[in-house]
Amino acid sequence: MNLPEKKISFKQKGVILRFFLMLLFLTMVCSELSPAFAAADGTAPQEERQEDAVIADFFSDHALSDATVRFEQPLENISLVFTLSSGNKLLKSETFFLGPVERGKEVTKVLFWGIEEDFGKDRDSYKAQVSVENGSLNLDSREVSFSYRNPTLSKLKLVDFSADSEKASVLMSLTSPTGFGSVQLPEPGVVDLDLKLLSGTKVVYSEKQKNIPVTNTYYNASYWPFLLEKDKNYTALLKVHSHSPDITTAYRSDFKAEEDIEILDHDVDVDEYGASVTVIGKSQVPFDGFVRVVLTPEEGEVQVFEETADILTAGKEDTVGIIWQGVPKGDYNVKIYVLNLEGEILDSHETVLRVFEPVAEESPVEESPSIAFFAVLGILLCAGILSGRKLK
Repeated sequence: MNLPEKKISFKQKGVILRFFLMLLFLTMVCSELSPAFAAADGTAPQEERQEDAVIADFFSDHALSDATVRFEQPLENISLVFTLSSGNKLLKSETFFLGPVERGKEVTKVLFWGIEEDFGKDRDSYKAQVSVENGSLNLDSREVSFSYRNPTLSKLKLVDFSADSEKASVLMSLTSPTGFGSVQLPEPGVVDLDLKLLSGTKVVYSEKQKNIPVTNTYYNASYWPFLLEKDKNYTALLKVHSHSPDITTAYRSDFKAEEDIEILDHDVDVDEYGASVTVIGKSQVPFDGFVRVVLTPEEGEVQVFEETADILTAGKEDTVGIIWQGVPKGDYNVKIYVLNLEGEILDSHETVLRVFEPVAEESPVEESPSIAFFAVLGILLCAGILSGRKLK
């Protein structure tokens, strides 16, 4: 009596299994088709669009905005759009057209808002936004809100940030805690530094340092590793990110690239025979010029001597030697100048010189007439002896 019931149960299990397999097949087919229909309708998921371009970093305050974008796919018509608004009022908008970009490329753009400070004091908050657009398609966007007043580094104090044609330097120190009744040691801080050198809005150099401990004072100098263009304006931008509290602040330093050279005072030697002057480059604008030495006696004529120096960049040295002869006996005031080809004095050094005896100028040695006479006579005698032997 139990055998028919067992046959029925096996049939039911077969039907259930076939139904489950059909349901699984339909589910897989639908999952494959749905992205294709979504793309055809122009409603592709936002996650796929963001894979084309990713905004890796974005910072803004009332003075500037800084954005770094990484492209995951090659794209043809890319632009970055920066906007600054306060409430419902658009204060500024600027677009950077990048055109075609390659896969894996990173692009950093810095924009200075250029808004009058008096105007900003009347507003409590701002909103800055950057968008990456491919034609009319928005690939990614980021925004940040901030107030007019810059946040302060509560544990740290930026003592100085300055840049010139040679380097950018930063000096930081810990702030002393305010307390009553006892002296407290400042709590150490940890910062990240992000340095950029700009020519206009183009980033020509960048350097990052992570997890820098500041226990008392911290000083760092970053030397430009390439040549700068003479008379060109540059901007050094430093972003300081404090780990605790989590605050980022930005600082700028503007400079005009110029030649700079220094006379090493401890390596200048002057005596009655001449001068030896060592100079060192202090700029990444190549120095091209010469060394001039001026001897001014108590009485008599001023004498000037010049010698060309090597072309020098930052950190490179050259020792220039100048020889003078026939300088009269006496005391001299000695002035040494380093000049470029335009005649601008870039550095100078002053010392004194005493010449005890004049150094005679070198003159060619003249042969004595008597010596010349005996030499000719000897030649004639030798010629006579040789001719007599031939006759024999």
